[in-house]
Amino acid sequence: MKRITYLDLFAGCGGLSFGFYKNPLFECLMASDIWKEAKSNYDSNHKDTPFELKDFSDSHQVDDIVNRFQGKCDIVLGGPPCQGFSTLGKREVDCNKSILVDSFLDAAIKIDPKLILMENVKAIRSKKHPEGGLFIDKIDSRLKEAGYIYKSVVLSALDFGLGQTRQRFFLFASKPEYSSQLESFFSAIESQKKNEHSTLRDLIGDLPSVQAGEEYKSSTPPIIYNHKAMNHSEKLVERFKHVPENGGLLNVPIDLLTNHLRKMVEGKYGTGGHAKNIYGRMGWDKPSGTIVAGMDKITIGRFLHPEADRLLTPRECARIQSFPDEFIFTGGMVTQYYLIGNAVPPVFSKAFAKSYIQAFKD
Repeated sequence: MKRITYLDLFAGCGGLSFGFYKNPLFECLMASDIWKEAKSNYDSNHKDTPFELKDFSDSHQVDDIVNRFQGKCDIVLGGPPCQGFSTLGKREVDCNKSILVDSFLDAAIKIDPKLILMENVKAIRSKKHPEGGLFIDKIDSRLKEAGYIYKSVVLSALDFGLGQTRQRFFLFASKPEYSSQLESFFSAIESQKKNEHSTLRDLIGDLPSVQAGEEYKSSTPPIIYNHKAMNHSEKLVERFKHVPENGGLLNVPIDLLTNHLRKMVEGKYGTGGHAKNIYGRMGWDKPSGTIVAGMDKITIGRFLHPEADRLLTPRECARIQSFPDEFIFTGGMVTQYYLIGNAVPPVFSKAFAKSYIQAFKD
């Protein structure tokens, strides 16, 4: 039987495509990214899948992909960089990484697949385009100009049973002759939503205990990879000890804080909620917040382990992102956090692969 083919552009470590990769009905013609660490991790976890380092700001490299695969693949997947759109960043209007969304769409349209599937942060809907207007309006006009119909939606990981509050923007586009299939595809995704989700305990509660600076190693199954904790300073660990489950910076004795943190507690920088999440300890019976790329930074959010006095390990982050334990991450810890935090949870990918089969089966 002829397999369903796809391209995985801006692939990262492969979260957006993992559900397609694990389904034998699909075949990846090529994956690409500009980052060597992404290639290394993709190659390790997507065996026998061709991966090429490509720079989508280089029109010659984009043209090469278009010329090789035009009219030859069923699906084009992509998660072009979202730093310019994230509410965690400065959201510069002329962010070069944001413009790669244009490059992705132009390439995907020229390749002419049955389905274009793009992921980004939900803030893309309000981001201004360098040429004027909103990015979402440029996407709309570009697709309509090329004769495409599309649907866009913000999906939550919670809706698919995953205990993480992550929300992402997804775009699904097809030519008009596939309008009924696109409707069926979208309906199939909606039908897979669940009424309940896992908790943090469900996701990481069975992992072996490790303390700051420790790494779990075992020569007998089950072997758990990437379960290594950051080596926090003694002062930092001492502050952590005062934080109860679901607590944070406000629980740390004032005499243990730096002048900067004291001012934050006293409201000298305003009364925003950021201070509540610094040194924030997670709760076992709640979902996790959105796993992000800067997980090695204590100020990034509420990511203290519910019991241990440390930040989450890369394996714990991977579990929360729905990566299976056999998906092994390589590189330093900062690289691992970056790859995991930037990835699309495979739980989405599995739903998309299943939906495509249902909608485009004929």
